[in-house]
Amino acid sequence: MNLQLLIPVAFRNPNNVSDKPITILAGDIGGTKANMQLSRYSAKGLESIKECRYHTSDFNSFTALLSHFLEGQQQPEKICFSVAGPVIEGKVKFTNLSWSIDSEEVSKHVGGSPVAILNDLEATAYGLAGLKQEELTILYKGTNETPGNIAILAAGTGLGEAGLYFDGKLYHPFATEGGHCDFAPRTPRDIALLTFLLSRHEHVSWERLLSGNGIYTIWQYLTGVEKKNAPQWLLQQMENTDPAPVISKAALEGNCPVCIETIELFNRYLACEAVNLILKLKATGGLYLAGGITPKVLPLLHPEVWKDVFSKSGRMNQLLKEVTVYVVLNEKAPLVGAGYFACLSL
Repeated sequence: MNLQLLIPVAFRNPNNVSDKPITILAGDIGGTKANMQLSRYSAKGLESIKECRYHTSDFNSFTALLSHFLEGQQQPEKICFSVAGPVIEGKVKFTNLSWSIDSEEVSKHVGGSPVAILNDLEATAYGLAGLKQEELTILYKGTNETPGNIAILAAGTGLGEAGLYFDGKLYHPFATEGGHCDFAPRTPRDIALLTFLLSRHEHVSWERLLSGNGIYTIWQYLTGVEKKNAPQWLLQQMENTDPAPVISKAALEGNCPVCIETIELFNRYLACEAVNLILKLKATGGLYLAGGITPKVLPLLHPEVWKDVFSKSGRMNQLLKEVTVYVVLNEKAPLVGAGYFACLSL
C-alpha cells in the first residue's frame, strides 16, 4: 500500500497490508466524550463501517461503552485507543474521568485481539500523518529555515501536549504531560490572575487556563476581580449549561465585551505556553494547535498577538521566528491517529 502521508510519521510496519481486509477498532476517549470507529482496512485504505459519539457520563465503565458499540458487529482484529491521561505499561487512569483502561483486559474482552493504548496527544501526533491539506490552516507564518522537531498543543476538556522527534527523514511521536506544568505569569495582570487561582488551587498549571474550564476561570477573574460587567442575558444562558461555550459564542458574535476579552486573554496565554513548548522541544518543524477549542474560536485567535508574544520571549527570538503555527481543523485527529497506528504499528 502506497500511503500518501501529509507528514512522514514513523510507523512500525508502514507497508503492512493484507490480501484479506481486516477489521480495525479505533477510539478516542476524553474527559467528556468518546468517539468510536469500526473500519475495514485493505489495500484501498481505511473504510468506515460504524462510527458513534458517546457521552462518557452515560456509562459506568469503558467496557460497558465498548460492549454497547460492538453489539451486533464483527469482532475487531486490531484495536487502538486514544486516551486522555498518562499511559503506563498499557494502562491508564484518566485525569478528568473516573475510569481506567487496561489493554490486557480489553484484549480478553474482545477475544484476544492485540490492543494498543496511546495518550491522546500521541495519537494526535500520529493523526497528523492522515490529515488532508485542507484540514490545516496557518495561524502564524514562520521562516521555516531549519527542519526539526514538531510540537503539538491541544486545548479541550484539559490541556494536552506532545512532540514528534525528527530523525532527518521521519517524525517519531511521543507523549508528555506538559499541560500540568506550572502556569508562568509574565505581567502584573498575570500575577493577579495567579493570585486568584492560588486562592482556589494548591497548584496552578497551564491547564487551569487553557481548557474549557480555563475559559470560564478567566471570565470569572475578569468579572469577579477586575469587576468587568457581565450582561444579565449572558448570566441566564450560563445558569444550566457549560459556561465555556456560552462565553465563546458571545465573543464570536461580538455582543459581550467581557467575553471578547476572555478569549483575547486565552489566545495570549495559548501563545505564551506555545513558546515554552517550542523552546523545550526545539520545535523548528512547527507548532500544531489541536483540540476542540481552537478551531471553534479561530476567528478570535489574532496572529498579531502571537507575533508580539514570540518577539518578547527572551534570547531565543531567532529560533522562534522560524516556527510556523498551524491549526488542526479536524477535531477527530486523535481518532485518525489511533486508526493509523492500529493498521501500521500493530
